[in-house]
Amino acid sequence: MTVATESIEITILGRVYKISCLSGQSDALIAAADTLNQHLTEMRQRSRGSNNEQLAVMAALHFCYELSLEKASNQKYSETMDERIKMLQKTIETALLEQGRQLRS
Repeated sequence: MTVATESIEITILGRVYKISCLSGQSDALIAAADTLNQHLTEMRQRSRGSNNEQLAVMAALHFCYELSLEKASNQKYSETMDERIKMLQKTIETALLEQGRQLRS
């Protein structure tokens, strides 16, 4: 089974890159490249002495940091939802037991 791919061009810091991506994913990849380009451009303006390699490393570090924060936030949300689901299950079980007792009376 082959996976369909397409070739697109993105521009980052004035350089054009031709890359392959899964068919149907080009819009998301172009948006990601635009975000990266904007971030790198802003970084370049703030730190004029940095070369492209330094900018790329700093941008990668920044995005990894943001990703780790998002993962932690998602983990906390997931744990909160698990607790709420367990509480709801216990409430439902208690209500069903109570209803069963009332029916027997």
